[in-house]
Amino acid sequence: MKCTQCKNEMEKMKFDVGYGIEVESLHCSNCGFNITEDKKLKTAMSELRNQMSKEVKVVKIGTGLGVRLTNDIVKSYNLKQGENILLKPEVDGVKLVVEH
Repeated sequence: MKCTQCKNEMEKMKFDVGYGIEVESLHCSNCGFNITEDKKLKTAMSELRNQMSKEVKVVKIGTGLGVRLTNDIVKSYNLKQGENILLKPEVDGVKLVVEH
């Protein structure tokens, strides 16, 4: 297939999107343009989200409950004590959004 940007021949390549998950794309070595099939990208991103998922404990704090975040979660999201996290209801659960 020819590149839509520079008309150079494109080649199949695998790109690591993280956690050892690869997605096959067409890549132009001349201009760097990439084409990835939507289905392949969605599958890779779904697999990546599953790999990044972490189980955390609900703990008692005073008369309420809290969620304990492990050190690797704190570091990867650059969380600081006192920051707010927004709880967003989703169809299949609750999404936590860090408000930096």
